[in-house]
Amino acid sequence: MRIRRRLVLYAAGVLLVGMVIFGVLLNALVGSAAPAEQDSALAALAADTAASIEAAGLAFVEAGDPLFLADADTSVDPFVVVYADDGAVLYRTGVVGGVDPGLPAAVVVETQRIGVSEATIDVNGRSLRVQTAEWSRPDDTGGVVAAIQATEFVEQQLNGLRAVLWFSAIVTVIAGVVVSWLVAGRALRPLRELAATTAEIGETGDLSRRLPDVSARDEVGELTSNFNEMLQRVEDSHGQLETALETQRRFVADASHELRSPLTTIRSNAGFLLERTDASQEDRLEAIDDIRTEADRMSHLVDDLLTLARADARQTVNLGPLEITVLVEDVVRRHQRAGHVVDLEITERPIVVNGDDHTLRSLIRILLDNATRHGGGDITVRVELRDREATVSVCDRGPGIPGDQLDQVFNRFHRVDTARSASGTGLGLAIAAEIADAHGASLVAANRTGGGAAFTVGLPVAPR
Repeated sequence: MRIRRRLVLYAAGVLLVGMVIFGVLLNALVGSAAPAEQDSALAALAADTAASIEAAGLAFVEAGDPLFLADADTSVDPFVVVYADDGAVLYRTGVVGGVDPGLPAAVVVETQRIGVSEATIDVNGRSLRVQTAEWSRPDDTGGVVAAIQATEFVEQQLNGLRAVLWFSAIVTVIAGVVVSWLVAGRALRPLRELAATTAEIGETGDLSRRLPDVSARDEVGELTSNFNEMLQRVEDSHGQLETALETQRRFVADASHELRSPLTTIRSNAGFLLERTDASQEDRLEAIDDIRTEADRMSHLVDDLLTLARADARQTVNLGPLEITVLVEDVVRRHQRAGHVVDLEITERPIVVNGDDHTLRSLIRILLDNATRHGGGDITVRVELRDREATVSVCDRGPGIPGDQLDQVFNRFHRVDTARSASGTGLGLAIAAEIADAHGASLVAANRTGGGAAFTVGLPVAPR
């Protein structure tokens, strides 16, 4: 069953139960108070009639009975009967089945003794409620006034009240159902739109769809806002996943291409050695050297691929306090021992960062190797402190980087030009960028004034 119908049925049930409880309580209250009210009204009627007789005399008696007499057999209207001391009926406004109801002797005696009395009598099978009052005149005349009404009057009053309650309950429940249906439909409209939008997204895969904004600050408005935010996150995640998959496909294609070249060379030279047993010693040594060179190149390529795979898997590095100046000095010293000319400039000591010794050494070494291959042999390394950030710059005096490729040099297998593709795998700077990212550091490529490229890594300084 739909939520709208359940809400309407719930509202109707609550209204119905509430009306039933209210009706029962009101019926009980009125049922207990109605007889007392009848007695009070009859007692007042009897007392007023007695007072009128005492004040005005019995002049109305001489006029005879009224033109129309109330008959308790067919009516529940109250009427009065005036009795003399001897029990004779002096005046009456009603009868019971055409005859006087009469009063029990006990009622007359009690009235004469205390001035009032009350009783329930049965006349011709009709139950009557009687309230009496004594009257007396200065001329020594007196008697009893009886105010009489059928007890059915109380039941009729209760039946009328019950009818009104039932009618009110039906009208209230119907009105409640209609109002609940309209209100629930309006309140649940965003939920219907949510269901429809969800179904359309499932069918079309269009993650750009959004629910219309709801201005109401309620649960439905909050749900709409949260759903739109969730769709935005799903769309962003889907876009990132597509980008990652495309990057992985391109990476696999580039890796396959890079591996194909050394494998082809190795296969060709191995075939040459197997087929040309009469080849000269010089040709055979040259083929073996080509195989060894390409095997080393492929080994380096596989190591680089494994490094990038670990980075893609988000393997954490062990960060700890590290003196970056000492680390850079050691890496530069090893590079100089290999026969390369490198100038080192350190503006401040000590500079402590949070880093991993092994991976940071790899990053600096990659930048130095890149400058050595493409920088013309004139390399400058500068370590300084800038705004709570330790910067290590590796600069060369080579041809530099074309301006349209500055944002691409850290892409995997990217080479700036044909001359640079003669050596290396095209993965070094990509690995350096991954290492910097793992340290929360920045790595920027730029061109130096006067020619050459500059790579600057900025590492956050460790807190004191």
